[in-house]
Amino acid sequence: MSAPGVIVLAAGQGTRMRSSLPKVLHPVCGKPMLLHILDAARALGPARIAVVIGHGGERVREAAAAPDVTFVEQDVLDGTGGAVDRCREAMRGCNPVLVLNGDEPLVSAATLGRLLAALGEGAMAFTTQWVPDGLALGRVRREGDTRDGAVMGIVQLADDPGRAGAAEINWGQYAFSAAWLWDRLDRVPLSAKNERYLTLLADFAHEEGTPAATIPADPEEALGVDDRVKLAEAERRMRQRLLREHMLAGVTIADPATTYIDATVRLGQDVTVLPNTYLRGETSVGENSVIGPASSLRNATVGRDSEVAQSVVEESRIGDRVHLGPFSHVRGNSTIGDGCHLGNYAEVNRSTLGRDVKMHHFSYLGDATVGDGANIAAGVITCNYDGVNKHPTVIGEGAFVACDTMLVAPVTFGAHARTGAGAVLREDLPPGALAVGVPARIIRTAPPES
Repeated sequence: MSAPGVIVLAAGQGTRMRSSLPKVLHPVCGKPMLLHILDAARALGPARIAVVIGHGGERVREAAAAPDVTFVEQDVLDGTGGAVDRCREAMRGCNPVLVLNGDEPLVSAATLGRLLAALGEGAMAFTTQWVPDGLALGRVRREGDTRDGAVMGIVQLADDPGRAGAAEINWGQYAFSAAWLWDRLDRVPLSAKNERYLTLLADFAHEEGTPAATIPADPEEALGVDDRVKLAEAERRMRQRLLREHMLAGVTIADPATTYIDATVRLGQDVTVLPNTYLRGETSVGENSVIGPASSLRNATVGRDSEVAQSVVEESRIGDRVHLGPFSHVRGNSTIGDGCHLGNYAEVNRSTLGRDVKMHHFSYLGDATVGDGANIAAGVITCNYDGVNKHPTVIGEGAFVACDTMLVAPVTFGAHARTGAGAVLREDLPPGALAVGVPARIIRTAPPES
């Protein structure tokens, strides 16, 4: 047996989603459904992955592009059999071949591993689940109509519309012996809808005396997302899975019911996440940091031993031993250096703060570079926008920017310089100087060196 190949069926339109976004790109815990499935497949170490695209194919191609992914176009929607048949060349040399549905984001690598084990040296294996009413789903037929009878085939609703009640249904994940699959796909006939159903291969396997093997689906994984209601259910199940994984890895989550963590988030050991907190995108949090309550981080990096309380961080980096909040807002690819303290209603945008900067209340720094140990007092604002362009402000190390100082950019505030309360600084302030008034005037230059 060589390395397996994986085919993911992602060409469907998903009309019940009622969306311009291709169904497989709807996010579950911050990541498109299709990417969850590809991650599970990659854990098996496949030789190749082929994604069958159709509706919205360019958007799917862009979202899932990766060196190990080949895209195969299904220009005519002629069923699952037709989709798989188009992947012959992409799967050349792969054995066995896994076929997965692109709208089942909860499938795990463990389930796919069990599916391959069930296939063994056989022809075909697939996943099943028991449901209270299988009327609208592909039902599994077994010899003797018993739960342990050999699989005879899979019956589609269109072929048996009168059968209702509890049933074992096909979940839609398959493993095939490659040679067996490619030899028999051409024999699958067209249905009344001019589609070729992959499920008919189960009938072929039974007729040849090598009935398909089955494995029971994990109830928490067995969910095909074809509308917004099931999308919300998938989000709930995935969120519970992710929270459990984080907690078992050493993260304290005070209230899982009010904590939302995307699949792409990374949390260090002994991180604490407090209630009503959202961690989104490519966010990472270092060891021993506390996030929350009521905080929102998106594509943010937080270092070790920091605290983000009732604050928002977007597309920015927070260093070690930093305190944010309550009600701080850091955005615009800003960097907050180690040991900084940002307090009530402090906002930082497109700025870099050095180490140990204090900015305790009601201030705004935009397009600013702040040196180590500077103190930004209450009401300080960088006036960085002149109505047409944004301009930079530079504040030197050890500077003291007094309450209600307006820094009219572009301007440089020298190291260890100071302003008086309410100053409006329109000109550069030399290092060590003191300026007061509106407009600010220098009343003391740097003290002589001793």
